[in-house]
Amino acid sequence: MNLQDIITRNQDLQPWEEGERVPWDDPVISAQVLKEHLSQDSSAASRQISEIHKHCIWIDQEILQSKQADILDLGCGPGLYAQELQKAGHLYTGIDIAPAAISFAKNLSIPGCEFLLGDFRDAPFGKDRNLVLFLFGAINLIPKNDAQRVLEKIFLALKPEGKILIEATSVEAADQIGNQPAMWYTAEEGIFSPQPHLCLMESYWDEDSNTATERYFILDPQTNQVKRFSASTVGYDIEELEEMLVKAGFSNLRNYATLSGEEEDFAIEFSIVSGTKPS
Repeated sequence: MNLQDIITRNQDLQPWEEGERVPWDDPVISAQVLKEHLSQDSSAASRQISEIHKHCIWIDQEILQSKQADILDLGCGPGLYAQELQKAGHLYTGIDIAPAAISFAKNLSIPGCEFLLGDFRDAPFGKDRNLVLFLFGAINLIPKNDAQRVLEKIFLALKPEGKILIEATSVEAADQIGNQPAMWYTAEEGIFSPQPHLCLMESYWDEDSNTATERYFILDPQTNQVKRFSASTVGYDIEELEEMLVKAGFSNLRNYATLSGEEEDFAIEFSIVSGTKPS
């Protein structure tokens, strides 16, 4: 791309129009995102370890009733939840599309934990799972019809009485993403490049589907190249998640304010719901 392409860009961008997602499976971007996962200075890619610790205690006690479980985590990143859940005695399998995150997780060599590289829409889920985690907005990054198919796939992977726990970006949070003003910034490095660059960012909101789409133009001063990335985020409320879970076969639905049982600063950003596979 060049600067003229930015000037003549489509300014009525629709969800998924310029691709489904940022290429998290790209080796360079994957390596940059891993730095964000491991940073304790922000929650841009992963939560801080202290917060994850609270969540895993709550998941063990509230969702699993402190019974040993075989857990599948979709969008697991570098295995930060795996470490905490393994300490509670659970078996764990994580799936993520980012090679750097999966490589890091594997190198942790956590007993009883397995990490698989792949898109969770296509990757095998195994069978006889006790719990499937779909946390931190992972469900929001794929179109709704794909999300429904993944829920049905999860249902098949669970044992009878097995559970799913979803933490989805809320409609309110997606609305804020889609209606934020255009902006630009310079950075020495970032998710899109390990080199100094200029980022131009703009957002679009599709009210009919409650979907925000963000577009990024990354300008490299060393090569004068322009790269474009786009990503859409679907917002879900509790009612829609429950409808999707029922359609997939789940029952005994419950919703929660947070994943810790405590008040959290960003609780409004997420809709949290669990469901059970009937016996």
